[in-house]
Amino acid sequence: MKPIDAQHKQHWDKHGYIVLRQALTPSQALRLAGWVDAVAAWPEAPGKWMKWYETVSGARQLCRVEDFVPYHPGLADLLDGSELSGLLLQLLGEPATLFKEKINFKLPGGAGFQPHQDAPAFTTFGQRYHVTVMLAVDAATVENGCLEVVDGVHGQGLLPQTPAGTIDPSWVGTQVWKPIETEPGDLVCFDSYLPHRSGPNRSDRARRALYVTYNRACDGKHRDAYFARKRAAFPPECERVAGTDYSAAAALYNLGNPIT
Repeated sequence: MKPIDAQHKQHWDKHGYIVLRQALTPSQALRLAGWVDAVAAWPEAPGKWMKWYETVSGARQLCRVEDFVPYHPGLADLLDGSELSGLLLQLLGEPATLFKEKINFKLPGGAGFQPHQDAPAFTTFGQRYHVTVMLAVDAATVENGCLEVVDGVHGQGLLPQTPAGTIDPSWVGTQVWKPIETEPGDLVCFDSYLPHRSGPNRSDRARRALYVTYNRACDGKHRDAYFARKRAAFPPECERVAGTDYSAAAALYNLGNPIT
């Protein structure tokens, strides 16, 4: 993976994100797509990986898979390996450790993600700061719901929030939202205070991407505890108990997304 340069670091310090084009080689990007295909084909399995769904035209459609690192050695090596660790070290100036991982599928007709910051949902274990790495599996465009951000405001801390944990519409409507279109193998890295959103997929092709979150190593390793707590408070459909109300945990574990 290419090291970041001084221009990337300046952009990171000012805006809270960077874009690395062709971070993966074409063969690596193709291998990643194959791994994602394999994960998508896994059956729902209580107590293992978490598969999440949305409703599109009245039908149940795959939206996200989480907690897959223990079950896929290739993805585990990529997401918890030396290359991404080196990139995060360059940005943070100190080591980072894996906190959580997910694949957002956004298949044709899939809904968008509401404007939000990750920080309100990422403080479960007292961490102070997080960085998320997005790896593009498919081309992401405005038509199929690419990531959109607001430049120059991540240093303002938490923005006005709704009770659901998303950004207040009165703030959202006054900002210039910048689409970040990507190709397979591109990488976007952003911190937990960057306001971001994405639109629906109006195309006939998937817009799959990995979103992998890290915290500073000095704040401890919390990945396993995070998924255990999420599974208990907001389990995937195959683990839910009929008649149980899981809405209290939605603002923390279902922030701004279309999961039903």
